[in-house]
Amino acid sequence: GRVKFLPAEDGVTGDDESALGRAISKGRRFTDPTASDGPSLIERWIELARENEREPGQIDALLRDLGDAPPAGRPSDLAFWVGALINPIPAMGVAMEVRPALLTAETAEERVQVALEGIEASIGHMDGTARMR
Repeated sequence: GRVKFLPAEDGVTGDDESALGRAISKGRRFTDPTASDGPSLIERWIELARENEREPGQIDALLRDLGDAPPAGRPSDLAFWVGALINPIPAMGVAMEVRPALLTAETAEERVQVALEGIEASIGHMDGTARMR
């Protein structure tokens, strides 16, 4: 079945308005093109992950379960969604485990940073530019 995300309470605990603004700005890096007309980080990860599936259709099933990515205006929700994308169960072995760090991060900005580092490292691992050990 589909994953049901409960909305995070951005701005309520540990976030001031400027930190929330920074989190939203950083969150756009997930969905904005990485170069002129290039894929976004999420699109690039999906493209590479499809090449590394453990079983055919694994990524399509994961995307159906996750639903659409939340907008950058909801940075914590987007960070949790990216964490679920790159660390699915069963594991694919293409990303460092980010879920504990996402859950213990105290601000939206910290959550977005954890997810950004996780997806960028996973892309580097899958495209061969920075293999994880």
